[in-house]
Amino acid sequence: KKHNNKNKNIDCPRNMFALSGKREKIDEKQARELLAPIQAAIDAKSFASFKELKFGGKSFNLKAAKVLTSMLPHLQGVEILDISDTLSGQETQEARQVLKEVSIASKDMDVRRLRLNELALGANGIAACEEMLKGNKNVVELSFNDCGLESKAAELITKFILSNGKPSKIEKFHIFNNCLTSAGVINLCPLFENSPGLKDIRVSTTRISSDGGLKLALAMRSCRKLQTVDFSDNQFGEDAGKIFQQEVFDNQPELKNLNLSDCGLGESVCIGIIKNLTEHKTNLETLQLTHNDITEDNAQSLADYVSQATSLRCLNLEGNDLMSNGAKVVFEALADSKNPIEDVNMLNNSLTAAAVPSILKFLRAKAGTIKKLNLNANMISAKGVSLIKDTLNKTNNNPDECLDTMSDNDDEEEEGNEVLEGLDTDGEVGDLAEQLQKLTT
Repeated sequence: KKHNNKNKNIDCPRNMFALSGKREKIDEKQARELLAPIQAAIDAKSFASFKELKFGGKSFNLKAAKVLTSMLPHLQGVEILDISDTLSGQETQEARQVLKEVSIASKDMDVRRLRLNELALGANGIAACEEMLKGNKNVVELSFNDCGLESKAAELITKFILSNGKPSKIEKFHIFNNCLTSAGVINLCPLFENSPGLKDIRVSTTRISSDGGLKLALAMRSCRKLQTVDFSDNQFGEDAGKIFQQEVFDNQPELKNLNLSDCGLGESVCIGIIKNLTEHKTNLETLQLTHNDITEDNAQSLADYVSQATSLRCLNLEGNDLMSNGAKVVFEALADSKNPIEDVNMLNNSLTAAAVPSILKFLRAKAGTIKKLNLNANMISAKGVSLIKDTLNKTNNNPDECLDTMSDNDDEEEEGNEVLEGLDTDGEVGDLAEQLQKLTT
């Protein structure tokens, strides 16, 4: 049932309790007010009223936390426990005591999904969560995004989860924006090796270098049910890349989202992975390969893939070296494909006006689906930019929102302008008599 309340800091849709409103520290009295719907459910013996509990945005001191922890053991059927961003501004020692209290109170709740993001945990914070991580033996989702975790914390996570037996039941594991370094990811590798049901993994912006990248690649070989992978913003190196290409992404039939941006994998590895995707007809929805040195020489491999990817919605190739010739091949393939592409990023690929006819063809072909096009930081002439904008104005429902800023584009560059002669905003050659006159002249 939906709980009726007049507190603007409470959001209680069906089967969910969530605190909302401004971020603030709360004391015992405020906690009792905010958590009143939970207490009301307990008093009414409706112990299974909530499938999801979310307390983010409110920072609990120890007394406030004890109000919450007095309620948690009574609740049944809670699948998602989200305590992200509940310690902001608390003193370190008190924050750890709060975590310890919540951990003990929730250890027998049989929660399936634990979200502990934005908590500045560190290794001591993870240690405080021991009962929670060990006690919820059927947990399938864990997230520790932006928690200041280093190698010791990673070691404890692996230890606590695997204490429940091997293989683990983990299907989703996110650990974005931490200071793991290679030592940290190496400590997580036994968890990944023993999680054959892993479907969704995010280990990004974690300062992993080549030795850690290699260990991670080797560990991921046992994960054959991958659906979403984000390893962006690390420096794995080509040795790790070869393992990813040959033994991890060789055949992942359920894969839907792949982000290998800024991984230091290099062109050869990325194109090898693309060829694997093509060969096995892996139907991605998002593909992100930014800053991987992909050149126009291998643009056809990208084109071959996007031509058959009938579910592709996002293609991010920012910061590569496709040049105009490579971009033309990709845009032509997208235009001729059956995919519902919504977002294409070609920022900083040295495109000139020579690519504009293919871009116009793409915009006309995908007028019903394209929502975002990023061509910034290239060298498309003013005339080329004008044609792109005019075409969007004719074909797109939200032209101003569709084309990203062109503030860093060098529109004074005139290279490729010759291919624009005679093009109108429909991308076709203009008045025939005018063109014949030009040819005669």
